[in-house]
Amino acid sequence: MNIDELKNKIPEVCAAARVIVQHYRHMKKFAKHIVALVVKQIKHLTDIELVEFVGTNKIRKMMGYKKMPSGSTFSKVRERTDPRIFEELNNWILLDRMKGKQIRLLVPDSTDIPANSLDDGDARWGHRTPSKREQEEASGNENEMFFGYKLHAIAAAESDIPVGFLIAPANRHDSVFFHKFFEDVKKRFCIMSEPNYLQILGMMQPEYTKKFMKTT
Repeated sequence: MNIDELKNKIPEVCAAARVIVQHYRHMKKFAKHIVALVVKQIKHLTDIELVEFVGTNKIRKMMGYKKMPSGSTFSKVRERTDPRIFEELNNWILLDRMKGKQIRLLVPDSTDIPANSLDDGDARWGHRTPSKREQEEASGNENEMFFGYKLHAIAAAESDIPVGFLIAPANRHDSVFFHKFFEDVKKRFCIMSEPNYLQILGMMQPEYTKKFMKTT
């Protein structure tokens, strides 16, 4: 999402966030902090960069800030916010962006999330995922191991919009979650039915082969 598209969507996202936060017993004004943290994710900003971004006069007014927030504000919001609020707002944004679009191609992807400690009882050892640059240059070592988790995602390839994601221990391969992702996508979005095949391209894992799944 480019900066102009993001600016145009802020009023709508803020309106949706105000409705969602009230379901979790927050005041309407709490919504602006949630939207700011969503912007942080979309733009891959640090807290300091987020403060600078939100601090621009036009965007600050759009989001309902009377004065520039501080980085500590966002830290406190993260600590006290029910994760379901972010999930609901993310779903709203996703459905809005996919409105009227058909999904023809899906691309699986995964990102390594190292555990903070070897004492993490839920984390597991798994193969490191080579970066995109390493894959292009064939320089990544697929046998390298790390301890932690993986963020598994699936995206609509032609729009590059992620339509499903989950976090699992690092020893779980992308292919394990394919059917779950596929069924969820069929329920929530418009899948191209002609031709009657949905092409699944494993672009991030070299061992993937092309798979064709019937959509009917």
